[in-house]
Amino acid sequence: MDIGKTDNYKFYEGYEGEPEVILSVKNNELETIHIWDGFFDDILRKPSLDGKGWNGFTRDYHQCEGAFDIYGEAIITDIQEYIEDLKIYESRKFNYEDTKEVYNLICSWLNEALRRGYEEIIVRVD
Repeated sequence: MDIGKTDNYKFYEGYEGEPEVILSVKNNELETIHIWDGFFDDILRKPSLDGKGWNGFTRDYHQCEGAFDIYGEAIITDIQEYIEDLKIYESRKFNYEDTKEVYNLICSWLNEALRRGYEEIIVRVD
């Protein structure tokens, strides 16, 4: 993954004007990634209904919490929770050809943020 003080629009290009999920850190030492909301929906669709509760993006997305609430912005402080949540979708078959690459980008970006010791991730939905 190319890490730097840049913005990565690869998975938002062509979807301009549609909902966008933006992941960043306060000091911009990691690239800011911009992702079409449809890729998030493809990853998080049909969550487990086993009664054990949801965590991370699954909770935020399906319960309209965090960045997915009416304010559209949240700070993630438990990065590991979000990484663990995404792992449940690792073997899922996605509807869009690029979703697996988006999934891998989000996972590697979160892991890099954790490795670098960031305590907060900014998630915004525009």
